[in-house]
Amino acid sequence: MAWVNNLGTYSAMGAMDVMLTYRPSESGVHRLNPFVMLSWLFAVLMAAMVLQHPLWLAGVLLSTVPVAAAAGVTAQWRSVMRFVLWMAVAVVLINAVVGTQGSHVLLSAGFRLPLVGTPWLTVESLAFGGAMSVRLAAIISSFTLINLCVHPDDLMRAAIKLRLPYRSVLATSLSFRFIPVLMQDARTIMDVQRSRGLSFSSGGLAQRIRNRGALILPLLSNSLDRAVQVAEAMEARAYGAPVQRTYYRDRRMSPLDRALIVVLWCGTAFVLWLRTAGVGDFTYYPSLSTLSMTSYEWMALLLLLAALVAVPLGGLVARYAHD
Repeated sequence: MAWVNNLGTYSAMGAMDVMLTYRPSESGVHRLNPFVMLSWLFAVLMAAMVLQHPLWLAGVLLSTVPVAAAAGVTAQWRSVMRFVLWMAVAVVLINAVVGTQGSHVLLSAGFRLPLVGTPWLTVESLAFGGAMSVRLAAIISSFTLINLCVHPDDLMRAAIKLRLPYRSVLATSLSFRFIPVLMQDARTIMDVQRSRGLSFSSGGLAQRIRNRGALILPLLSNSLDRAVQVAEAMEARAYGAPVQRTYYRDRRMSPLDRALIVVLWCGTAFVLWLRTAGVGDFTYYPSLSTLSMTSYEWMALLLLLAALVAVPLGGLVARYAHD
């Protein structure tokens, strides 16, 4: 059982490391302007949060798969989605226990829980939990692909060009960069402590907590040292001096990038129009709506997916144009 616990710890930390680490590549998606990827992210987020129909949410999630394939990060993306699968199972189970609404009762517990009452397992609660899991997976998938395909410096420059506060943008960028580094430091410290005979999986719960406390001081010391080094580097580069800021490297926007941005923002506007028109809605409580859709709704879904998959298609065009 010890190696199972260690494997679970490494898999969780590895998935988070993959999710928050940029992967350089020569793919067409990596060559796109950061504003294109940010527009795609915004379109996916709007579709995932606004739409309610399970088939529409599944379509939004599936639209992120071609982006991963075109960017050549399918293996990294798949490892994160396996981690999200366990989160989805937890969401469904928690909603099934807590959500006592619904007219089609499958099971009824013979006891009461504080603040919840008698737990009921209903078809509606299972369907709602599943739909929310698909929505969560679509959101995490889009953020994962942004982190894998867009360099943090490009994201920071894009945020600065949008006139966001520079100090806040820099602090956010440094925070995202430090998270994978801290996880790598934690894994290294765990290996060092294991080589000295310390076990992180043996003993009771209190003993495991005390053993993992051996990670805190070395990890905190490394973090403080790295923070001091970053502060010295920023001071050496005259950070905060009242001068006109320039860019060492800037990503020019090509006609293809402009066309993709227009398509993606049209897709976002289309999602908002669908919301106001009632297309893509679905009722979960007290009874489920029917999953069937009209030909008009299928056509609208295909148009939305066409706008979302414009990014991988544009990436292929950019790659062949560069070659």
